[in-house]
Amino acid sequence: MWTKSLNYLLFLIVFAIHSNANTIENKNEKEIEINSNYLFQTPSIQTVRFPPFSFTDAVTFCQSSANPTHELTFQVTNYANLSGSNQFQLFLSDNDFTNPTTGIQISNPTIVFTGDNGTTTGNYKATFSFPAQTYGSTYKIRVKATTLSSFSTSQVFSAYDLIFNQQIPLNVTNGNAVICTGSSYTISILENNNPDPSPLAYSYLTYTWYKKNASGIFVAINGQTGPSLTVTSAGFYYVEVNYGVTCSSSASPNTLAKSVQVTVTEISSGGTLQINTINGATEVCESIGVELLLQDNSGNMVANGSPISWFLDGSIIPNANSNTYLATQGGSYTASLDNGSCTVTVPNNQAYVLDDITFNATLNVNTPYELEIGQNFNAIVTTDAISPSFEWYLNTNLLSETSNSLNIATAGQYTVIVTENSGCISTIELNLLVIEPSVDEIPNLISPNGDGSNDKFKVPYNLTSSNNLSLEIYNSSGKQIYATDNYQNTWPENNNDAFQSKAFYYYKLSKDNQLIKEGILTVIK
Repeated sequence: MWTKSLNYLLFLIVFAIHSNANTIENKNEKEIEINSNYLFQTPSIQTVRFPPFSFTDAVTFCQSSANPTHELTFQVTNYANLSGSNQFQLFLSDNDFTNPTTGIQISNPTIVFTGDNGTTTGNYKATFSFPAQTYGSTYKIRVKATTLSSFSTSQVFSAYDLIFNQQIPLNVTNGNAVICTGSSYTISILENNNPDPSPLAYSYLTYTWYKKNASGIFVAINGQTGPSLTVTSAGFYYVEVNYGVTCSSSASPNTLAKSVQVTVTEISSGGTLQINTINGATEVCESIGVELLLQDNSGNMVANGSPISWFLDGSIIPNANSNTYLATQGGSYTASLDNGSCTVTVPNNQAYVLDDITFNATLNVNTPYELEIGQNFNAIVTTDAISPSFEWYLNTNLLSETSNSLNIATAGQYTVIVTENSGCISTIELNLLVIEPSVDEIPNLISPNGDGSNDKFKVPYNLTSSNNLSLEIYNSSGKQIYATDNYQNTWPENNNDAFQSKAFYYYKLSKDNQLIKEGILTVIK
């Protein structure tokens, strides 16, 4: 009903215009003719294209900082009938809009009207960027409008957001690796290692590994798409992020996501290796260390993962099985590569020798030091350290003294750690054993009355110094009252023990289950 009423209104307008023939020229009559069929034709979106490509062309987008935006065009029939509130939208899908059916909306596209070529069909251009992590070859874009039910979809295309676009870090030092004949080596991409990022941060990425063929051309290795490659033969290798045929580094100058070339060489049994350092260091500071590099005689690094052993002064270094070793002490360093069927070594006469960067420190007394009854003395450290500090210990307990001198009045195991705090930070440990007055023979009488004389059952130092002297003491009733496997002239441990004014005890001294002496000990209090 409303359509008929509106058509009737239009008829009246047209009739009135044509009736006023004296004021409107014939040429204007054509300009104001109104086609009611056009005014009520619904607009429709169609013909999504990626210029300059046709609908049947293969299209690939490589998105990077050098190429951040892209363009598409589309048309709208009867565009003049679009609502003033209409907005166009772009949606992206890599599964033909099946899951989800709407796809992912592309944020903030710029869409402009470019003309109609004198027709009722409007032409539009959209400038947009793909979402981060766009990666694949089955994408489509769909153009929609907020006031229309119609839409139009592009052809299938490839799109790669070059989210990682710099050199790929590998576990190969300087791009060279040496393997023993018959062994293997795994070249692998390193994890994030600030400030050097890694593509492994993006788990969806895949890779293409290459090896140079006999013609000198790098050829992709079939089936190798992971972050590592195990090689068993010499050759030249590298890896790139798989950004498709068009966007990968081998095809696009804007793609930088590939590794250095890795040169893998083989060395046969009986060959030799060498140890070097980056700066040719000949001295080592214990707090800094010197990194030693295991190489072949051409300077190529031995491959990590090979059966490597390091030696210091001929003794194997535990848990040292990398192609580098951080040396923190002086000595002669050698190494070997041995996979069972192939053994290659650094000869002893080509050992890498490092001297310690250190200082001197000595005590003014010798160890062991016998303390006289009632005596005290100063243990003094003499050192040529520029900025020394001192830590004193008694039987592993830290003392409060921090100078180079300690007053000692009691027996025990003393240790002083001297630290050089200027330049090369290093330490020297000095030990001093302080013993009570020695006796020449095993006594048969003691008097534990606290006068400082003959209070303990003291045996000669040569018996206690080995820390394995056993002592057993029994009272006159045959009851064991004391036993130890490491006697240090300490019995009785408390002079206040309730001894009779005069008592007799049986003792037995032994070492390693061998009886040394047994006898009667008289205690007078």
